[in-house]
Amino acid sequence: MNRRTTLTALFPLACALGLGAWGCNTAGLMTPDPPLRAASASLYAVDLEFDLPVERATAEDVSRYAVHPLSSPGTSYTIASATLIDTLDARVVQLILPDWFGDSTFDHQDFTVTSDGVRNYLGSSTGQRSTTFRSGLEYATSPADPYADGMKGFFDSHCVSCHGAVADSGNYRCDSYAALFGAGTDPTPNLIAGDPTCLLVRKCKPHNSMFNRGAMTYFDFERLRNWVEIYGARP
Repeated sequence: MNRRTTLTALFPLACALGLGAWGCNTAGLMTPDPPLRAASASLYAVDLEFDLPVERATAEDVSRYAVHPLSSPGTSYTIASATLIDTLDARVVQLILPDWFGDSTFDHQDFTVTSDGVRNYLGSSTGQRSTTFRSGLEYATSPADPYADGMKGFFDSHCVSCHGAVADSGNYRCDSYAALFGAGTDPTPNLIAGDPTCLLVRKCKPHNSMFNRGAMTYFDFERLRNWVEIYGARP
C-alpha cells in the first residue's frame, strides 16, 4: 500500500481527531491519483507516474512504453532507457528519449505516452494506460487549453491554501508567479531560478514539511525541482 493510499484509508480517523495535523492539503488526500501522469524532466527525459507502486523488472523494460506526438500517432521515438527513480513509493519511471537530445523543437509540444503490461507491486498487470502531456515545464496555465498544465496548477493544488490570500504562512505566498520569488522570514528569496537548493525546493523534498503538508508525491517533487533547476523557473 502506497503513502497516498494509506493516508486516504486513514482519513475518517483524521476527521474524528481533527484535521489540523494533516496540513494544508487535506482535501487532496481524498482525490485519487490518475492512472498515469507524465511531465518533462529535461529536454530529452520524461517522468511517468503510476497510481500504484510498480515492480522494477517490468517498469524498466523499455518495450512496454511508447511515445508519439499527439498530432501523429504513427510516429514513435526511441526510448533508450526506463529507470524506476521513485525512492519513496516506487511509482515514477523516467524515460530517456535520445531523439530529443539537443533539439529544442521538441519543447512545448504535445505528446502521448503509453504503457503496456507494467506490473504493480502485487504482480498484477496495470494493463494499457496512456496520458498526454505538453513537453517542457513552465508556470503558465490556461483553462481553455487542456494540455497547458503549468506549475500554477501545482501551487494552487498543494500550496496556496496555506501560502495565499487567505493565509500567508511564513510571510510567503504562492498564488502568483511574482510572489514565488519573494522572501519569507529572511531576505533571501525562497525561489531562485536554476538553484535546486533554494528554500522552496528544499521544503518540498520527500519527508520535509511542505511535501507532507501539501500531500505531494515523488512525481510532484520531481516536477517542481526540474521546473526550477532545468527550466529556470520559466513563466
